[in-house]
Amino acid sequence: MTRRRSSLASFALVICAAMTLSACSSDDKKPSAASSSGAGIADTPIPAAPGGDEIADLQSRWWGWAASQPAATNPVSDTTGQQCAQGQPDDVWFVAGTFGADAKRTCTVPAGRALAGPLLNRTADTVEQCEAFIAASDGEVVLDGSPVDVKKVGPEAVKFTGVAGNPVTNSAGEVSKQGCGLWFTLAPLAPGAHKLTISGVSDDFKVSVEYTLNVAG
Repeated sequence: MTRRRSSLASFALVICAAMTLSACSSDDKKPSAASSSGAGIADTPIPAAPGGDEIADLQSRWWGWAASQPAATNPVSDTTGQQCAQGQPDDVWFVAGTFGADAKRTCTVPAGRALAGPLLNRTADTVEQCEAFIAASDGEVVLDGSPVDVKKVGPEAVKFTGVAGNPVTNSAGEVSKQGCGLWFTLAPLAPGAHKLTISGVSDDFKVSVEYTLNVAG
């Protein structure tokens, strides 16, 4: 796959195998891809979703969400969208990539809810590992045919707790790592059906997710 280098511009959750979207990982595992189109990739911090409030502690919260379900009900492992709503918070609706496979998900999103997620993301033991991951990462997010701005985020300290049998950390307990990736946010979508596609690559890790998002009226 030929990599397309995005120009620096502007907001994720891929994930690597277990502790990785969206392919995330705890040591060297890669994160999963989320949704956001390739309008550009910027080095600046994640902004608030357009017209919305800033999402504090976004990376730690997303990782906690991704690790909050065992494999059978995990939204990152899910290939159809059946598990989209598992563990969703009240103030934001998280999207995810995969652990490396392609997925087509159909999900119902509450009205008035901002969306956020990673295009590609991971957790690592060191800042250097995160920096290398970001340098090798590229991709795009597209909403209803239009590109979405993507942000480079991290390395930054993240802390979250996983449940037993989750495919992100593979074990129960608290995790403290460096988090990093390409992220995006979306303002609440208008009622109706929307198409969100996410594709990303970092070295030999690839993610491709197509969301059909049905927003309640």
